[in-house]
Amino acid sequence: MLTVRKTVLFRCVFILGVCVLLGACKLDLYSGLTERDANEMLAILQANGVSADKQYKAKEGVTLLVEESELPRAIQILNQNGYPREVRDSIGNVFKKSGIMSSPFEERVRFVYALAEEVSRTLSEIDGVLTARVHIVLPEDPGLGEKIKPSSAAVFIKHRIGVNLDFFVPQIRRLVANSIEGVDYESVSVVMVEAERPQVLNQQPRSVIAELLPGLGVREGDQGYFWQLAGGLLALIAVLLLSNLATGYGFMRARSARRKMETRLVQQTQAEE
Repeated sequence: MLTVRKTVLFRCVFILGVCVLLGACKLDLYSGLTERDANEMLAILQANGVSADKQYKAKEGVTLLVEESELPRAIQILNQNGYPREVRDSIGNVFKKSGIMSSPFEERVRFVYALAEEVSRTLSEIDGVLTARVHIVLPEDPGLGEKIKPSSAAVFIKHRIGVNLDFFVPQIRRLVANSIEGVDYESVSVVMVEAERPQVLNQQPRSVIAELLPGLGVREGDQGYFWQLAGGLLALIAVLLLSNLATGYGFMRARSARRKMETRLVQQTQAEE
């Protein structure tokens, strides 16, 4: 009974180990990404035929995973598409309040930044807008005898492909002018940019089906993974078969020894009688 339990435990541990090895074929490409950057990078890789996944980690953000064989090509594709993007500190982080007292200049910078973020959030609610940024220029109060410098605002909007938002420009300028004190309608400039499609490096699609066996085909880039999986499954079947043979052989030997023992006991009993 103890031998059977050890055999079953060995099978479970071996199967678990094979599953872990087969599932660990993908490597981390980039980690610490935002949800938006990860989705854009994932779309670019898939458009170029690279099999990629994303994984969420509590402290590190989003991580992109690719096959080990596709790692150099994935890096090349993302670099030619401008990814990963360089992380820059925003004004809010640069002038983050860390002490008890703040200078009037720091308070003014934080106020302008918060106001720009609020207006940007409102513009992002427009259907078709992917990114909305608002830059506000609020001059300091003029000194005695100095001319008053007018305030101004610049709006940058990146919208989806095929979406025309030109007729929204007057409404956007009016919204910004009414949201920021001292900014006139004429002092608001709006720049509209259409998002580009992911750049495809290869002209031929990567999803070419390669026939490995008669009636069995896989994608060209997944041949190595297929043979790894097939080899792991064959090794698992072989180990299970050998384990069953060993268990059966041990059981037959134990059964034969028990029968011999019973026969000897019977013969001794008859001889005593």
